[in-house]
Amino acid sequence: MVASDDGFVRFYDPSLDKVYWERRLNASIYASLVVDRDRRRVVVATTSGAVAALDLRGGVAWATKTSVPIFATPTILPTSALLMIAGFNSRCIGIGLERGEITFDRPLPPPWHRAYGGSASHRDPYASPAATTDGRAIFCSGEAVIAVSAEGKEDWRCEIGDSIKSSPVVLHQTGEVAVCAVDGRCIFLDAASGSVARETHLGAKVTASGAVSGSVLVVANTWGSVTAFDIGTRDVIWTSAHGGPRSYTSFTVLPSGDFVATAESGNVVCLQRDTGRLLWETSQVLGLPDHDPALDITPVAATDGNMYGGSYSGFIYRFAFRRQGEGPV
Repeated sequence: MVASDDGFVRFYDPSLDKVYWERRLNASIYASLVVDRDRRRVVVATTSGAVAALDLRGGVAWATKTSVPIFATPTILPTSALLMIAGFNSRCIGIGLERGEITFDRPLPPPWHRAYGGSASHRDPYASPAATTDGRAIFCSGEAVIAVSAEGKEDWRCEIGDSIKSSPVVLHQTGEVAVCAVDGRCIFLDAASGSVARETHLGAKVTASGAVSGSVLVVANTWGSVTAFDIGTRDVIWTSAHGGPRSYTSFTVLPSGDFVATAESGNVVCLQRDTGRLLWETSQVLGLPDHDPALDITPVAATDGNMYGGSYSGFIYRFAFRRQGEGPV
């Protein structure tokens, strides 16, 4: 299923040769689609603030309108059947997944420059929230990290001291959350209290989101340098000079457990989870006239051997992996 800037949501077959259905919403779609597995629906959030749940036949299960533009991808609190939304103008909104009712709409910490009339201060938070196992959502807004309960109550707040553009990563094995600030710090916080456990500087600005595979957390800076942590010890276990995600995208974990990301080159790069070794890099050079081969968004990998990517120029790509035992292709 693919959403686009013109407001369309389209349901393709795995080969991308056939469109089963398409539906158009009233505004551009910037946030990623959210899969509601329990109800077999996909939730779509638009830049106008409209939110809708579509079933797998394209029918609208519910639709509602929030008060703010939505650019960050919402997250689901599974224990409470709640969609948690980070909206521009520093808003946090909860929506019930069954009927689409707004259960709360509360403020988040604004960026410091709002008090001085900063022209971009309304474009925050940009980071997507992340759900914890104890039923909270972690939001990064302004220069703070806060935990919000299913009732919309702020359980704790940690002032980081610099803005945060990348999404927090919940480390379920250790009960911590990793947050990367724009000043290059990777900060490990206790997910229950918000207390700081450790900080490591990544050497440059961070705007892309990390990911966890097994016991390994990877994060990257805007120079493309990747740092991998053992989440049990919080120690750096490897670094790679190449393979960090483009700004405002994120790492993806393959079914194999290895990491992929759309690098600044516009190609998808795969790094081996335990060593950081480069495994492969894609190429989108197709020999078409006036074709820009660069990808722009976070890739999505499926267990059937396909990986999908897209570009701001309107192309969707399907990448097929060689199956074990196959010869040259």
